[in-house]
Amino acid sequence: MTSHLAYLVLGLGAGAALSLLACGVVITDRASGVVNFAHAAMGMYLAHVFYEFRETGDLVLPIVGLPARVHLLARPTVAAALAIVVLYAAMIGAATYVMIFRRLATAPPLGRVVASIGLFLYLWAMVGLRFPNPPRVRRILPSGAVDVFGQAVFVDRLWAALIAAVVTAALWATYRFTRFGLATTAAAESPKGALLTGLPVQRLALANWVIATVLAALAVIIIAPVNQLDPLSLSLLIVPALAAVLLGGSRSFGWVSLSAFAIGMAQSEIVNLQVSWPSVSGLGLQQGLPFVVILVTLAVRGHGLPERGATTVGRLPASPEPSHVVPTAVALAAIAAFVMAVGGSDWRAALITSCIATIMSLSVVVLTGYVGQISLAPFAFAGVAAFSLAKLSAWDVPFPLAPVIAVAATVALGIAVGIPASRVRGLNLAITTLGAAVAIEQLLFKWRPFVAAGSDGPARPGIGGLDLGISARGSGYPRVAFGLFAIVVATVAAMAVANLRRGPTGLAWLAMRGNERAAAAAGVDVTRAKLAAFAVSAGLAGVGGVMLTYQRGTLSADGFAVFLSLATLAMTYLGGISSVTGAVIAGAIAPLGVLTVLSGQDMTAVSPYAFVINGALLIGAALLYPDGLAGALATGSRRLRSNSRRRLSGLRPTG
Repeated sequence: MTSHLAYLVLGLGAGAALSLLACGVVITDRASGVVNFAHAAMGMYLAHVFYEFRETGDLVLPIVGLPARVHLLARPTVAAALAIVVLYAAMIGAATYVMIFRRLATAPPLGRVVASIGLFLYLWAMVGLRFPNPPRVRRILPSGAVDVFGQAVFVDRLWAALIAAVVTAALWATYRFTRFGLATTAAAESPKGALLTGLPVQRLALANWVIATVLAALAVIIIAPVNQLDPLSLSLLIVPALAAVLLGGSRSFGWVSLSAFAIGMAQSEIVNLQVSWPSVSGLGLQQGLPFVVILVTLAVRGHGLPERGATTVGRLPASPEPSHVVPTAVALAAIAAFVMAVGGSDWRAALITSCIATIMSLSVVVLTGYVGQISLAPFAFAGVAAFSLAKLSAWDVPFPLAPVIAVAATVALGIAVGIPASRVRGLNLAITTLGAAVAIEQLLFKWRPFVAAGSDGPARPGIGGLDLGISARGSGYPRVAFGLFAIVVATVAAMAVANLRRGPTGLAWLAMRGNERAAAAAGVDVTRAKLAAFAVSAGLAGVGGVMLTYQRGTLSADGFAVFLSLATLAMTYLGGISSVTGAVIAGAIAPLGVLTVLSGQDMTAVSPYAFVINGALLIGAALLYPDGLAGALATGSRRLRSNSRRRLSGLRPTG
């Protein structure tokens, strides 16, 4: 019993960091209606800045084109470093609100989610550029240890808990009793009413973003001595923070903070229990806990339909009906096959990568573009199919039966996730699927019996005497046969999605995307339609995972990490998230895809600037052109046709 109590106390440090992060999420949501998925990533970047400043006195800047760092002090103290970074965090928070989220105030939830994911990717990639060697982490809170139930507990965990408790109490008092807090609450409840009464809504939101960003910086600075400065794991602290926000009711700082402490302490106790259970010692059970919290909370509190009177603000990305599907698909496939047959190794590899990326983007188009269900887990589903295929190959299940079973298993998982997710939508669904992606990565992809076969890879695909494998010696790699196989699979997938969009299923999905209550009143079975979309999306992701398995040969959990799901959403949104054309464009511009060869970049590795550029472009697309490149091409084509008709009408003889 004493060891359990000791581990619960050890969890106070993580609970304190989650408490500060969760309170920051509540503040941005209250101030501007934004659930900032980049909140922990902002804290992660600022923590790197803080510890680098402590070592060198250099302030690291996050903007490409500006100097990487500015030297300010020779020997900064802890107090000086904290003061500088708090001021710096305030500036970054203000700039983030003014330049991005203020302009998305009337955008639909998808636009705000996409912008925050773009910021996530940008900051994550920027840390890799600015900090090739992570700075040394030194404790800033009092050190030493005390005996708690026979277990040594570092004093800094207790100080962190005290700081979080004091900050929570201060926030509660500020937003309950001060004019600033009451005005913020009023603006959150009724933005139009606040404007009519003369409240400075935008200045209130700006101040709240500053406070939230400072809290994010403090949270990650505190937790860094425990977790070290791992950019991805620190950025993904947003998942347990969001779980605490949902469990605590999203408005009460006290309950949110208590929920955060409970999650942090429970995660610590799970680590203790894993020591006694060697069979699960390698699983990330503590990372899976927030998903369970999210799922249960939303399942209990979710609604089958939006509340009466709920409205969707802003314009959703256009989803034009596909035309000339067969001729267009045949023409593009023929061009790709010709390039595959006559092109060099780089061209063949790029086309294969683009075909697989197109399939992955199609899964996002179906669920997010057509149905409006924001999913952040396509690569998690792809990983399930990939490792399932490797396992089936180890059991000598032949091709094509093995990939069919692997995809079917992924469809079943998609339906299982869709059942509870059908009760939520928008931001809450994005939270759910992000939590699911983390849980699948930490639990399923680290479960040795499931992933062990991945190190051997799948059996070589082939039918009869036809070898469809990718591997070959020298310049023969990748083989043309596998390239043609990838082109056929991508073409069939694209045609299937286009025909779904043109048929009654696609019309029902679009009606549901626009207004679920109206669609239900018109006879659409909303739950069944959502489950169908989850099944199709998961199936497409499964097909992408199967093709990735044949492309890579051997598998690892890192090949299906959460940030790849976020990157897939980013590329699909840039291409055009509501159309098959957008998915094809997303495949073409994917890292190591066709655009990489056309631009003359190195095909042996992804450019370190790739995710920085993608993140920046994603933010720009959310702000300026939500229809993506496909929408821009369609608009340009319509203008050209209109101008041509106008010129022709002017040349016709009159009378």
